[in-house]
Amino acid sequence: MTQHEFDVVVIGGGSGGSAVAGCLAEGSRASICVLEAGPPDDDIRIRVPLGVMALMGHPVYDWRYTSEAHTHLNGRRVSVPRGRTLGGSGSINSMVYIRGRASDYDAWAAGGCDGWDWQSVLSRFRNAENNSRGSDDLHGADGPLHVQDLPSPHPMVKQLVRAAEDHGIPPNDDFNGDRQEGFGNYQTTMRDGRRWSPADAYLHPAVKRGAVTVFNDMLVDRLEIDGRRAVGVHALHDGQSVMIRARQTIILAAGAVSSPAILMRSGIGPGGHLQSMGIDTVADLPGVGENLHDHPAIGMHYGGGSQGYALSFATLLSNALAPFRYAFGRRGLFASNTVEAGGFARTQPELDEPDVQFHFIPARLGHEGRPVVWGRGYYCDVCVLKPNSRGRLRLNGPDPHSPPCIDLNLLADADDEATLLRGARLLRHILASDHLTGGTATELVPGPEVSSDDALRSMIHSRLGTAYHPVGTLRMGAKNDARSVVDPTLSVIGIDNLRVADASVMPEIIAGNTNAASMMIGTAAADFLHA
Repeated sequence: MTQHEFDVVVIGGGSGGSAVAGCLAEGSRASICVLEAGPPDDDIRIRVPLGVMALMGHPVYDWRYTSEAHTHLNGRRVSVPRGRTLGGSGSINSMVYIRGRASDYDAWAAGGCDGWDWQSVLSRFRNAENNSRGSDDLHGADGPLHVQDLPSPHPMVKQLVRAAEDHGIPPNDDFNGDRQEGFGNYQTTMRDGRRWSPADAYLHPAVKRGAVTVFNDMLVDRLEIDGRRAVGVHALHDGQSVMIRARQTIILAAGAVSSPAILMRSGIGPGGHLQSMGIDTVADLPGVGENLHDHPAIGMHYGGGSQGYALSFATLLSNALAPFRYAFGRRGLFASNTVEAGGFARTQPELDEPDVQFHFIPARLGHEGRPVVWGRGYYCDVCVLKPNSRGRLRLNGPDPHSPPCIDLNLLADADDEATLLRGARLLRHILASDHLTGGTATELVPGPEVSSDDALRSMIHSRLGTAYHPVGTLRMGAKNDARSVVDPTLSVIGIDNLRVADASVMPEIIAGNTNAASMMIGTAAADFLHA
């Protein structure tokens, strides 16, 4: 067995793992290593924003998980893509930069997560941010994470904003500002028109300085626990066993799917389930794998018209010139993150804050298994921001090559379905606006014949997906809360020298895309270890 030893071992080179490793390396003489199951992030498709179209579902860069069958979704399984390279899902996502709103974090604090209120996390967001618009009370301009406006957003975005205005939803040029509600362009984690991943922001600079060692293609099996102390990591590299010992601490940052699976394979989790898998129980923590939730989402497709990115005879020349426009100016089609715009809205006027979010792509997407089809059009989805439904994650067996059992349990709560139905109706009204259709684009999915509530519900059950934001499987909370897996310092309850730094610790999902918050959690873990 090959053996290594470091002061700090970080499991996972994704959003949280990159952030915690990079921040720990600042001003520290500790030896730090990062174990990443996937390959390096040197593929040009990761760098070029439009490459996201080829990365989701990629057999190398995406774990390509699927959920268990949903009995109330016609027995369907739902795709659960997760990044499998340095930068994690932050290297294959659409780069949308959303931090969530103040009430998200204040609710965490009120629920027992002391020190996670909005004012406490805002300083971490500001310190991380290098916003091209400059700094103010809510934004930073000196951090490692580059955030910028799209260099050349599609003109359809302006028409989308006007269509939303017609339905009482105001324009919004900063979803991370004082007000979340509204429609507009999303800011992105880009630098000079190229993806700026968590690894770019935090990990690669630390590796370049010699402060962090990265092991790629290192599949973590389980933790080595001595009594109640985490002392090492058992992993596989090219089929060979590797032991990486940790002199000081181990930080689990493999994400909301893999982190609980690693804990359970290590004997940390629900005792009954571990026994059924033939795993000896080291710590009976019933919350491990529970509280799984995501933003349930449904999309609508329009075809026709004379606008949008497209594969068509009319766009042959512009598409042929697009690589050159990007290479020499970082603009145009290849600079698009695809999800260029969207917004947040209230589906009932009495609500204090938005309950749905929209993701708009100014291109015609395939809806029968192909990502892109011939012709013009556009696409937008709507997702529930604060779902009540909760699923769970369990092992299918002790083998680290075996994908876990992911039970998303989407729309199990009737209120989630009701919110999504209202959101879908609102989205349909916006997308049907003459501002977007020009009188010629037509609704393909769900289609004009799907008009009643029952028909819309049926469509939702047959097509529902998620916004790809799984969280919550290692819930953070007070130590005396039986649901908690980690305490507010991100330490695993009952196990010494073991912390978690990824989206799995979120007690409740934030209102928006989760990548920025995942990086913030990583920086918080580094702060706790520096303290």
